[in-house]
Formats: sequence, structure tokens, C-alpha cells
Amino acid sequence: MPFDSNLYEYFGNIHMHTTYSDGAGSFDDLIAGAARAGLDFVFVTDHNVLVREKEEGYRRGILTIVGQEVHDEERAVPGNHLLCLGVETDVSHLAKDPQTLIDAVNRQDALPVLAHPIEEYTELFPRHYPWHSWEVSGYHGIELWNYMSSFRGFATTVPRALLLGLLPYRFSRGPLPAMLEKWDELTRQRPVVALGGTDVHATTYRIGPVSLCFLPYDHCAKAVNTHILTETPLWGQPDTGDADFLHMNVRHDRDLLLNALRRGHCWVGYDLAGPTKGFLFWAEGAANSDSGLAALMGDTISLPAGQNLRLHIETPAAEEIRLLRNGRILSQGRATSLSYDVRDAGVYRVEVWKHRWGKLRGWIFSNPIYVRRV
Repeated sequence: MPFDSNLYEYFGNIHMHTTYSDGAGSFDDLIAGAARAGLDFVFVTDHNVLVREKEEGYRRGILTIVGQEVHDEERAVPGNHLLCLGVETDVSHLAKDPQTLIDAVNRQDALPVLAHPIEEYTELFPRHYPWHSWEVSGYHGIELWNYMSSFRGFATTVPRALLLGLLPYRFSRGPLPAMLEKWDELTRQRPVVALGGTDVHATTYRIGPVSLCFLPYDHCAKAVNTHILTETPLWGQPDTGDADFLHMNVRHDRDLLLNALRRGHCWVGYDLAGPTKGFLFWAEGAANSDSGLAALMGDTISLPAGQNLRLHIETPAAEEIRLLRNGRILSQGRATSLSYDVRDAGVYRVEVWKHRWGKLRGWIFSNPIYVRRV
């Protein structure tokens, strides 16, 4: 990797709730869990409320960005939840019209992301909140793996729900297959960035005589995270207590993080199964491997007729790597690296699957490299 020193990796938890909406813990509770997991950043997205002025900034060294999850509370059929990442003013009053809401988020140069667009449900837990209005345009991305909602389909009986609450890692397999299929459909039309979120609420449930907290902050901070790559480092929390200096650092780092997500320079990592730090997916000219980085995950690259492209994958451990084009597997094998020469236009992305707790589980899901022929 001739360019590894030019990229900086950070990881954090996207889609989190506190007592400002329906979460069970305060910002301090949430950040305490994030600190124990070693996260670099968090996005706190309480429902239909924006508390940015009160809570955003560096907290215990963790960049804390406050957005919101907006939905129409009076909608007859629940759903159409939109993560509004990076908004600076409240947009919840636009919830009734998803297109108007998306347009308003974009006007703030923020990122509208469809939250848990596909959800399973059971008779025991029938309420679910999928995305209904697929006719909309202009949204930036989708929540490919919503950790909390991915468990819904397993809660078919009370004993099974109790076991799920006690040992959630035994059930988690990866993004819903239908969600992966939908994402592949969307990316064949235009770039759509995939993010991973835990949707942590840390809610305590009673199941018969048993009371337990389902997916607490500590657990979720170690589970499904979004890893980003930047070309320059975060400035971090300054040692000085000067308010202007701190504000400047927060603003710089906030913009750097949002730009990495905007460009799709990120992947979804199931860090509970093993750290995904060090993963990389990039492309360069096949004829000249010394030419350096031509495209990083999330980028679109145009290939003149007659030229080929070589895709490279590096993983932090030897696991099952799958390279897909337009949703179909092109190459796979257990290794720490894989290279592949491509000649055809298409949407190329990577999945890495890891054996953990007795089963093969989704571990890494990259954003695609979009190859166009010119």
C-alpha cells in the first residue's frame, strides 16, 4: 500500500438516542459507553428534537455531533424515519412531507440518510418503522445495518426474546439480506452511501418476571460502527480551555467527518466480532501499479476504452472476502488481501464475513467503487 500513511482512520457510532427523546440515558451515559469502547466520534440523533447548542462538541475527547431523527408522529402507518446528520437548525416541522424534508436537509449542506429502511417484525413485536416513500430523490444514503432493528425477526417467542436480550451477539448475522438487495438496486442507479448505526436506546424491558436492559450503551458502542478515512487528521480536543480555539477545532473536525461520509470514504464494521480497523478497498490502474491511489471506496472512476483497473482489498485478519459487482459475487476466498482486474463498468463493493460464536457473520461492508466507461 504505497499511500497508507496519507489516510487517517476514525470510527464511531451513528444513530443514538438519549433522554431528550426515547433513550434511557443522558448524554453523559452515552459518552461514557463510547469512551469505554474507544470511539472517536458519535452522532446523537434524538427524535424530532435538535439540542445541538447544548450538547455538541468534544466530550471526554470524543467528537459529539448532534443531529436528529425526524419522522411524522401522526402518520397512520409508522415509518419514514430520516436521519438528518449535520443539520444546524431544526427540520422536524417538515416531517409530513419526506421530499420537502430531504430538500431542507440538503440546503443545510447536511446528510439525509434513510433510517432502518427495511425492517422485519413478528407477532410478539409487530411494530416496525420501514421507509415507505421510495419515490423520493436526493437522499444521501441509507442505514445499511441498523443493529437494533436487525434483531426484530428473531423475537418469535417469549423465551427466545429473553435469550435474545441476554445474548444478542449470538443472534446478530449482518444486514438484512433484503436490505443488501435494495442497496444494490439503488446503487445501480446512482451513488448511495451506506452507513451502520446501532439505534441505541438502552431500554429496559420486562419479560415475565425478568427485567433487563436491551442493547445498553456500552454494548452498542462496541458493536456496529462506521469507520471513515480522511486525508488530513482531526485536530481533536485542544489542551487549552480557550472557547474560541475549542469552537474552531470542533467546526474543523465536524466538517472533516461529514465530508468523509459525504464522499462514501467509509465502511460498516461489526467491531464486536473483532476490530475492523485497517480495512481498505481501493483501485488503481492495472498497467501501472506504482501510479498510486486512483479511487477509494465511495469514489466514481471513469475508464477510457481499452484500459483496465485493478481493485485491491486489505483486511485486518484472514477471513472470507467477497468482491461483488452489481450485487453478484465476482471473487471470494479466505485471505487478508485480494486483487482483481476489472474491465467492465459496474458497482464494485466488498463484504468480509467472519466465523465468530459458531457462525459465519457479516464483519465488514464497504461502500462501492463506481466504475464508468468513457
